[in-house]
Amino acid sequence: MPARTRYALAAAVVLALGAALLSQLPAGTFGRRAPPAVETPELAAQGKRVLTQQCWHCHREIPLAPRVAGWDAPRAYEALGRLPELNPAMPPFRGTDADRRALAAYLAALAAGRAP
Repeated sequence: MPARTRYALAAAVVLALGAALLSQLPAGTFGRRAPPAVETPELAAQGKRVLTQQCWHCHREIPLAPRVAGWDAPRAYEALGRLPELNPAMPPFRGTDADRRALAAYLAALAAGRAP
């Protein structure tokens, strides 16, 4: 078998194995998006509580609605996972994944003008 064919075959095997391994990683790893956050009125209300507990000390003075305009819950969830990257003045989100999903639902409701 020519060397070029062996290299192509080896590359195909490595790519196939890599794809199989990556499919087993949790969502959000290496830029993959997490499952979309579900937006319900109850979850948005819980997200407002998370906002009050964790974010209100700054965002009482810094309006959020203009900053999240056009966002849906998956976009908000993704942004919450990389706050310092998006804005160096922001601290990392320190809540649980459930808190993050709730806050994402609230931010999506806020962006759509239906926040509780």
